[in-house]
Amino acid sequence: MRILDHIPGLRSPGPAFDALPGSDSLLELVDLRRDARAFFHDRFDRHGRVFKSRLVYPVVFAVGDEVNRTIHMTKRVEYSMGRGYSQTAVDKVFEDSIMVQDGEAHARTRAILSPAVGRLQVREQAESVHAIWSRAVARAAASPSVDCYELVQATTYEVALAALVGITDRAKLAAFKPHFEALMEGILAPVKVRIPGLRLDKALTSREALVEMMREPIEAARRVPPTGLLGLLAHHRDPDGTQLSAREIAQHLLLLGWAGYDTTASAGAWILHVLAERPDWQARLRDDLRAAGDDLSALEHDPRFEAADWFLYEIERMYPSALFFPRIALTDVTLLGHVVPEGTCIFYTPYMSGRDPGTFEHPNSFDPERWSKARGARRASPAKLFGFGGGPRVCLGKAFAKLQLKLMMYAVLRDHELLPDPVRRGTVMSIPVHHPVGSYVRVAPRTHVDVAGSKDAARGAEG
Repeated sequence: MRILDHIPGLRSPGPAFDALPGSDSLLELVDLRRDARAFFHDRFDRHGRVFKSRLVYPVVFAVGDEVNRTIHMTKRVEYSMGRGYSQTAVDKVFEDSIMVQDGEAHARTRAILSPAVGRLQVREQAESVHAIWSRAVARAAASPSVDCYELVQATTYEVALAALVGITDRAKLAAFKPHFEALMEGILAPVKVRIPGLRLDKALTSREALVEMMREPIEAARRVPPTGLLGLLAHHRDPDGTQLSAREIAQHLLLLGWAGYDTTASAGAWILHVLAERPDWQARLRDDLRAAGDDLSALEHDPRFEAADWFLYEIERMYPSALFFPRIALTDVTLLGHVVPEGTCIFYTPYMSGRDPGTFEHPNSFDPERWSKARGARRASPAKLFGFGGGPRVCLGKAFAKLQLKLMMYAVLRDHELLPDPVRRGTVMSIPVHHPVGSYVRVAPRTHVDVAGSKDAARGAEG
């Protein structure tokens, strides 16, 4: 018997797990951390859509549309999202949050948050989000080149604080940021034990500081008619008339901030990175988005902007912000003919599912038009995307995230051109958040690009 088999939680779940294709070696974690995208392609090619692995403790990865629909919809009661996240430091940083809840507790919390988050839409937020992105684009245009991820991450932080808490003052934004970053770092703590001075301890200390910093705006919101997310939560009452405490509201807002900050930054960075390499799609999206004029609300549902939707679908398919998400099997479950024992941690993977040739034609080619209705029966279905989850647990902020990304494209492309930096070549970070690293672009005003940039592009194409 192996040493690991003597340690509870690390031993094999039993004969059914042992019979699964894949490997139970501790070297699996080494390979995953070295290059997660290569890890998934290699294991998918070798083992198929269901395979065992080990992230210290034994796990199963599952790939494909049928798996995703099983976990999120048709047999979702057999899988626990709450227990999946309870194995990570999310359980400590966001204790008692919707992320670690299931069943009735999850339903109650979602009933509180859904109406408030649903108000985060273009009608209320478009002008302020557009103003934030316009300032960011102007600063980027004044620089020789900018890092895609750093630009989008800084701007989505500002948008998150403005939309969630109503904070726009730059001094307050600066005061929040180190605590917010410590919170994000704490989620990645390798163990859930609070050790003074280490990552989780710093995160929990920063969480308490943020809760205290948010008490004043929360109490101020109670004294005026409700507007925005903060106002709606501040005025929420349970059926018995009980208000949410300031601490509960603050913790909800911090969780939503985490959920919508780094993941949106990842998607936005991929958008800039890809657009810089695809001047054809820059031109197409620019023509479409300019048709909105000053009516930003038209970006929400107007069919004239369907090409922007295609582009966002393709970003989600090829470049999801998280490569995999956890669930716990609440009973022995069957996935694609494989029995997975009760209690096993199962990860579904939006990244590999998006690259599954059984679901998408030419899955490794970036082709936004695959989502066009003109493709007829060959059209890719948005229902097969799970970058935001699916079913009753679909991401609460999905609509707002997509609207922000459209507003970002509008601000960038309306009067500017994106050009790849000819000197710097970036890499990719796969986990914990999937994003380009060191991908620099030039944000050039159209008046400059139209005269000179087209010549540079032509020379590059000839080369």
